[in-house]
Amino acid sequence: MNEKFHIEQIIKKNYKSCLLRVDFNVPISDTNIILDNTRIHAVKKTIELLMNNKIKVILISHLGRPSGKKNLTFSLNKLVMEIENVLNYKVNLLELDDQQIKNKIDAINTNELILLENIRFFRDEENYSDIFSKKLSSLADFYINEAFAVSHRNHSSITGVPQYLPSYMGYKMYDEYNSVLNSNPQFKNSTAIFGGAKIDDKILILQNFIGKVETILIGGGMIKSFINSQDNNYNIAKMILNNGITRIILPDDILIKSNNTIKTKIIGDVSGDDQIVDIGPKSINKYSKIINDSNYILWNGPMGIFEVQETSIGTCKIVNSIEDNNTAYTVAGGGSTVQSIKQFGNFSNFNHVSTGGGAFMEFIENGSLPGINAIIENKLI
Repeated sequence: MNEKFHIEQIIKKNYKSCLLRVDFNVPISDTNIILDNTRIHAVKKTIELLMNNKIKVILISHLGRPSGKKNLTFSLNKLVMEIENVLNYKVNLLELDDQQIKNKIDAINTNELILLENIRFFRDEENYSDIFSKKLSSLADFYINEAFAVSHRNHSSITGVPQYLPSYMGYKMYDEYNSVLNSNPQFKNSTAIFGGAKIDDKILILQNFIGKVETILIGGGMIKSFINSQDNNYNIAKMILNNGITRIILPDDILIKSNNTIKTKIIGDVSGDDQIVDIGPKSINKYSKIINDSNYILWNGPMGIFEVQETSIGTCKIVNSIEDNNTAYTVAGGGSTVQSIKQFGNFSNFNHVSTGGGAFMEFIENGSLPGINAIIENKLI
């Protein structure tokens, strides 16, 4: 791991001010009630370290999609009171285009937070601009990214600022980075579990994990691509299956839906017309044993249509099996996967559950993200 990019490295430095990219894009009701403040809570540990070291904190965030124009519907002023309540610090909202912004920042005490107005009010944020990135960079001594969920974007506050300031990862950002990269040779018996309706969405992910883990378990509708020679993706699925490095494990039996009836079939009897809706009991037992014997487990994608009770058993048992392994380092992510854990388990029973959505998917597909690369490639530390 690249410890040199961890936030705690800043303790050894003599920094006075920090540009902290956060993701406060929280859901808000029509009456301006914040429906979920999890993303604000997520930065609390990072904020505390900075404040305890008397570092002036300048927060950058977006809210909604104002399309590069100032739109009070998306003003961060709506969040000020909630941020103060959650983080227990006074918040000063400043306009980035205020001619006196640097003087105003200098005048604010280090025991108060500074929040820049919605960064996406500026077209140069999403369009990426060196000039805009330099302008942001001029406000502080160093930069921290604590916004994993948008780190797959090539935006000025994500990939631009790290070119001009010493840059680090916040606690949550580093957890995301570290969790997937834990799939390295130090873990024997490492297993990745991939499910989902179509293999199209997982081809690059599967290819990326060949050689990174010892075993990959396959579930969901994409099973069909591995067994049906008429499937459009059969040839590439066959290449993945016969890769010669990582074991690809298919189910022994599956549940199929035919004429509104759920039936169990062994894998060799599945026809091209069968709709795969879950893995079968033999496969559940086989997968559970492999999971139980693993020291590293990464899971992305349900085993079937888990939203329906009669086809949810495979996904439920995967959750239970991962949670029952108390010695493995366990990672999960992706929208349906997170929903499955909420339904059948508990986040606290996993070492890391990513809520990064599209960023997590891109991370496990490519092995990195633009926002991560920008920090790792930083030469100013």
